[in-house]
Amino acid sequence: MFNKKGLYVFMLMFVLSIALIACGGDSDDAGNGADTDAETDSGNDDAAASGEQINLKFAHEEGQGDVQDLYANKFKELIEEKSDGNITVDVYTAGQLGSNMDVLQSLQTGAIEIAITSPGFSGDVIPESQIMAIPFLFSDNLEVNKKVLNESEALYGPLAEKYEEKGITPFKFWLEGFMWWTANKEITTPDDMKGVKMRTMPTSLIIKSYELMGANPTPTDSGEIYTMLQTKGIDGQENPLFYVYSSNFHEVQDYLMDSKHHIYTTVTAANQDFFEGLSQENQDLIREVVQEVNDWSFDMQDEEAEKALEGIKTEDIEIVELTSEQRQAFKELSLDAREEYKKESDAAKEIIETLEKEIEEAEAELGE
Repeated sequence: MFNKKGLYVFMLMFVLSIALIACGGDSDDAGNGADTDAETDSGNDDAAASGEQINLKFAHEEGQGDVQDLYANKFKELIEEKSDGNITVDVYTAGQLGSNMDVLQSLQTGAIEIAITSPGFSGDVIPESQIMAIPFLFSDNLEVNKKVLNESEALYGPLAEKYEEKGITPFKFWLEGFMWWTANKEITTPDDMKGVKMRTMPTSLIIKSYELMGANPTPTDSGEIYTMLQTKGIDGQENPLFYVYSSNFHEVQDYLMDSKHHIYTTVTAANQDFFEGLSQENQDLIREVVQEVNDWSFDMQDEEAEKALEGIKTEDIEIVELTSEQRQAFKELSLDAREEYKKESDAAKEIIETLEKEIEEAEAELGE
């Protein structure tokens, strides 16, 4: 009886041993399977990297149909086409994601991937960017300005570095045409400007420039300009011609001055961490498309300005063109703004001195 029991125990232990060996084999196979799955996942990641599905939030400072909106939608059209739909773009107009300062902050934090932002709003975050807001710095010849903005060593060297220090990758600086003054009185001399509550963007150097020219600068968000003009909270404002027309400022102002005191310059930029995290192929594609849109934008903004002028001429507003002598009087008063800019940093001094030289050389090449 004992021997029989012993035999049963022996056979049971033998069967259990075989089962444990089988489980061990399954465990090894499972481990090998996990390794295979990991390799497969890694392969999928690599595949995703080479054909990234990317959605870009692209914000700008203007309304639907304005120059920046046309620019952003042209970018959307081209990048979606050239990427075969791997890159898609959602365009956000002014106010949809907060104020213009909110957009700049969102670009820095990565809440949005790409934005068009102007020095009028970035100047206090990136002081060196205020060079784009100095009156009478750029040429009267838009072809000269186009060449400088496209090729400048000052802008794409030391100034670009200052953007990068704030987590922003600037692609291209571009213009939206000359700035025009509107007011409820004719402004052709510094005496006319004295005491005028002139709306400005909230950047310190713009405010200083208007103080130098005799005005009472009044920072106002773009969405509030019309109401402030209508209620006499401000007396005048400056903007590109297309924006004067699309925002209906000519309805609540009596005079429009062709002062050519400044060009409205802005920059297309990306969140640095986001952009540098893309594949080299997609980085190159985005830069390529930005350049293509930039080239297209110069003709586009010309057309928009012409349409705006024709529309404004049908309204009850007097258009005044300042003479070169009248412009010179304002320029002389504003020159101290350049010295103020140089005080920002050693980089600022280098940027403005290089840019002044580049403008002069471009004028000599293309003719004033």
